[in-house]
Amino acid sequence: MSPQRRGSLAAQIQPRVVITVAVLALVVSMVTVIAAATILYSQLDRELDGAQVRQGRGPGHVSGDLVPGIQTPGMRVGTVIAVDFPDGSAAGSVIEDGEVDRVTPEALLLLVELPADGVKRAVDLPGMGRYRVEARETRLGKVSVGLPMGDIDRSLMWLTLFAAGISLTAVAVTALVTREVLGRATGPLVALTNTADQVSHLQLERGRVEVPRVPVGALPENNEVTRLATAFNEMLDRVESALSAREASEVKLRRFVADASHELRNPLAAIRGYSELAERAPEGEKSFALQRIDSESQRMTKLVNDLLLLARLDADAQVEAKPVDAVEVVVNAVSDAQASGREHQWRLLLPEPEIVVMADADQLHQVMINLLSNARAHTPPGTVVQTCVRRHGDRAVIEVADNGPGIPPETLPRVFERFTKADDTRAHSTIPSTGLGLAIVRAIAEGFGGSAMVSSRPGRTAFTVTLPLAPGP
Repeated sequence: MSPQRRGSLAAQIQPRVVITVAVLALVVSMVTVIAAATILYSQLDRELDGAQVRQGRGPGHVSGDLVPGIQTPGMRVGTVIAVDFPDGSAAGSVIEDGEVDRVTPEALLLLVELPADGVKRAVDLPGMGRYRVEARETRLGKVSVGLPMGDIDRSLMWLTLFAAGISLTAVAVTALVTREVLGRATGPLVALTNTADQVSHLQLERGRVEVPRVPVGALPENNEVTRLATAFNEMLDRVESALSAREASEVKLRRFVADASHELRNPLAAIRGYSELAERAPEGEKSFALQRIDSESQRMTKLVNDLLLLARLDADAQVEAKPVDAVEVVVNAVSDAQASGREHQWRLLLPEPEIVVMADADQLHQVMINLLSNARAHTPPGTVVQTCVRRHGDRAVIEVADNGPGIPPETLPRVFERFTKADDTRAHSTIPSTGLGLAIVRAIAEGFGGSAMVSSRPGRTAFTVTLPLAPGP
C-alpha cells in the first residue's frame, strides 16, 4: 500500500484507533495487575491470620533462642515471629529451609516497635526483604508475625512486564492492521479523488473526450465505498454519453450548416446570374430571366420554410396534440397526390373508417405530403403507391409503400437525415429536392410520441409512421 498522505481520512482515523487501543490496553493492564495484587495480598493476609492463630496455640515459653510458636506445625518457610516481653526483653526467629534462624537486631528492633493494633503492614526488614507484618497483644506480650512478600512482588513484576509487552504488541499490531485495512477500504476513495481531479483538468469544451473510470476493487458490493465508486462511474458514463451526444450534435450541426449554405448558395447564385442577364438582355429575353428568378426564389423559399420548420421542431416548439382523424388526413393527401401525379397508380387500404390519433392535422398532412411526394419523385411512372392506415395495439400505423426500384443500400441508413438526397441518376422527377422532407417526417412523428421507419428492397419500399391513438371517450 502507498503511504498515507498527511491529512487524509486514513491518516486521521489510524492515530485515533491506535490511541484508543493503547488507552484500553493500559487500562486493562492496570486493572489486571491491581486485581492480581489484591488477590495475592488477600491470600497472604489469610495466611498471616492463620500464622497468628497457630502461633497462639504453640508453647507459651521461650525454648532456648526460639520464640513461642516458631516450631508450631504448619508454619511456612520464611515466617518471622518477634515477641516483645513485658519485662522489656525481646526475641525473634525466622523459619528457614529445614532450620530456624535468628532475626537481625535491626529487623527485631523494627518489629518490636510496631503498634499492636492488628493492622497488616508491608515492612522492609533490614537484611531480610519485604514482609507482611501484623502485631497483636497476647498473654506473652506483643507478638509480631510476618510473612515474606518477595514471591508476590516478583510475580506482580513479571505480570506487569507481561501485560506491558502484550499491550505494546497489541498497539503495534493494531497500527499495522488498521494501516492495511484503512488503506484497502479508502483505496477506492483515493482513486475516486484522483479520477475526479483528472476529470476536472480535462478539456471538455469540444472534441471527443475519454473520461477515466474509478477502479472499484475487491470490496463487497454493498460496501458504502464500493457503492460510491459505482455511482461515480455511472455518473461518468452519463457525462461521457452526454459529451458524445454533444459532439455528435455539433458534427451534425456543422454538416447541417454546411449543407444549408450549399443549398442556399445555388439558388442565390442563379438569381444573381439571371438578374445580371435581365439587365443586359434585350427586351424579349428578359421574361425568361425573370421566370428563372421566380423559380429559384420559390425553391429558396421552400428550403427556408423547411429549415424554419425543422428549427422549431428541434426547439420542442411543438403544437398541442389534439385528436385527429388519420383516415381523413390520409384520404385528402392521397387525393392531392393523385391529382398532381397522374402517371403513378395511387391506392388506399383502409380497414377501418375512422382511426383517431393524437397529433396536429396540418403537421400530419405535411407528413403525408412529404411521403407521397418522395414516392412520386423517386419512382418511375407507372409505379404503384399504396397507402394503408391500421391499428396496432395502442398505436396507429400509416404506411406508404411502392413497388419501385428501392433505396440504394448506401443511402438507406441516412434516409431520414437532413440533406440526404438520392443519386441524380436515380431521380425520376424534375422537381428539385431539398433533402429535408423525410427529416421533417421523422421530427414531426417523434414530436408527437411516435416514430418513422423505412424498409427497402428492389420491388418494395415502405415508409412506416406510428402515432399514439387518442384515448377513448
